[in-house]
Amino acid sequence: MAPPPRRNSGAVSGDVSRVVGVPWDTFAQWFGDVWQPGQHMACVGPTGTGKSTFVVRCLGLRRHVLAIDPKGEDDTLTKSGFERIRTWPPPDRIRKAIADGRGARLVVGGGIRTPADWTLLERTVGECLDAVFVEGGWTTFLDELQVSAQMMGHSLRIQRNMVAARSKGVSMVTAYQAPSWVPTAASRQSTWLALWGTRDEAVIKSLAEKAGRPKTEMMELLRNLPEYHVAIIGLRPKDPIVITHPPALDAPAPAGSSPRRQEGPQVRRV
Repeated sequence: MAPPPRRNSGAVSGDVSRVVGVPWDTFAQWFGDVWQPGQHMACVGPTGTGKSTFVVRCLGLRRHVLAIDPKGEDDTLTKSGFERIRTWPPPDRIRKAIADGRGARLVVGGGIRTPADWTLLERTVGECLDAVFVEGGWTTFLDELQVSAQMMGHSLRIQRNMVAARSKGVSMVTAYQAPSWVPTAASRQSTWLALWGTRDEAVIKSLAEKAGRPKTEMMELLRNLPEYHVAIIGLRPKDPIVITHPPALDAPAPAGSSPRRQEGPQVRRV
């Protein structure tokens, strides 16, 4: 079976009979419009394939973002303009900025050196997940999903937020290395899958089931993805498969990647 045809430029098409390859600025313009508040995205791929770069660029399309870093070791977000906080709620100046209609880009988590650090982080992650659900309007990024869900015991919180997200305008972006363990809600409630190349047939079969695509089609797609490229698959019948390559984080943000205006969290002015 020949690989699906790809295009190198042009607008994104709704025709699902082909895979569409587009430069990042074209993708960002399209995805910023079609990725609605309340829709979730699951990012699946091996370490070192470009997940962090892709996620940070996509989070740049949203105005109010809370990233949860359960290991407290990744400085990718802070180098990209996110402010690290240790506890919830955030400082008054940030709450005032949100109440005034300005954006917020926060990452919660810190280095874990003692059991007390782990206990504090567990509690803080739970408080964050509760807060974004109550306030609405947030885009929440959960890196290393299995840590916050399984090891910290927040699986039910995460599933609740995902299931009830549309009415609250909460979008959750989850990231994990392989689909061997994924909470039920993460696979069933996501509207978008972002996938990186692999030749592991068991992984591809699992991803094909989640994407609702034929295994043979997914085999050709994921085995032929160029290095550092990502395939974004919409789980609605008319969504295309789009291949793109996000620019490095130290490169200027391309056209079309500015945050879209959207209703923000419902917070009181302080």
